Order: sequence, then C-alpha cells, then structure tokens
Amino acid sequence: LEIVRSNTDRLNILVNDLLDISRIEAGRVALSIQAIDLREVADDVISDVLRRSQEEDKPMGLTLDVASDLPRIAGDLERVRQILGNVVDNSYRYTPPEGQIIIHIHVVDGNVQVDVKDNGIGIQPEEQGRVFERFYRGENPLVLATSGTGLGLPIVKQLVEMHRGKIWLVSSGIQGEGSTFSFTLPIHKAEEL
Repeated sequence: LEIVRSNTDRLNILVNDLLDISRIEAGRVALSIQAIDLREVADDVISDVLRRSQEEDKPMGLTLDVASDLPRIAGDLERVRQILGNVVDNSYRYTPPEGQIIIHIHVVDGNVQVDVKDNGIGIQPEEQGRVFERFYRGENPLVLATSGTGLGLPIVKQLVEMHRGKIWLVSSGIQGEGSTFSFTLPIHKAEEL
C-alpha cells in the first residue's frame, strides 16, 4: 500500500506539473497581482519544510534572513508561494540530513531579491545551463534516486518571468558547498492596485 500511495503521489505531481506548464505556455495563467508580504510567504514555506523534515526524520536547519523594513512585492500570492516553495523544496531534497538552508530576502536595484542557499550536493558547472530545461534532472545519484519530474524549475522560471523578474543559480558543483538559487520580484507600488 505504501508503494501504491507513493506512486500515486508521484503521478499526481507529474500531472499537475504538466497541466501547469501547458496552461502557462497557452497563456491561460492570469496573475492576480496584489501587495504581498514575502516574509509571511517564507514563514509558511519554512513551516511546511520543517514539518516534512520531521515526518521524514531528515533533520534540516532552516534560517530566514530578512530586513524588518522589507517592502511588499507585487505578485500573485499563490504563484509566489509556488515559486519560493519549489526552490526551497529542491534545496531540501538535495541537501543531506543535518544540512542547512538559508533564505535571504533583501532589496537590490528596485526589486526584492530572494537567495535560497544550501550546503547540499551542488550542481556541476556543465549541468547549470540545463537546470531550467523541461524534464532535465541532472546526473547525480542523489538526484536520480529522488522522485521528481524535471518540471519544477522550468515552471518556476516562467512564473518568475511573468512577474517581470529574473532567476539564476550559483554553484561550484562541489558536494557540501551546495547551490544558491536567486530570483527577483518587483516591489509593489501603490498605483498598481
């Protein structure tokens, strides 16, 4: 029964990812832009990952580093949560137990920038250009042993760009030095509502 449940969950994720990417590409995803407190979104995402960490008995340190005067961003709440949740979820998946994930949120050049840094397996330089390609999952044994569709980051990239933001990564590719995924979202301006 556990195997059936696990495979059902994986199939459900695949179907949802495929539906998401096809809706985005068909232009059928409309953003409901509002002023969002990114600290609240990050707190929710961290709570979810910590809960999962306990359920899976995979201890993980999560740190949120955000200025107290962080401005609100202009975004679609559900989609912004999907963006941050997916990036943090990837850090969790590919960081061994007792690892560390740091979420740093700050203002850069008129945008809010989010950096999600982990000390996991890292991404080899030759693979970095492909991580935002559909279905690409990398060659690391931990990646291959972890369930996933290879659609999460392509969806995240499209959603970030729909918000007029950018996404990129930095990684030495060395095990234990991990990766930093960064993305920007626009600061909310009163006239946007």
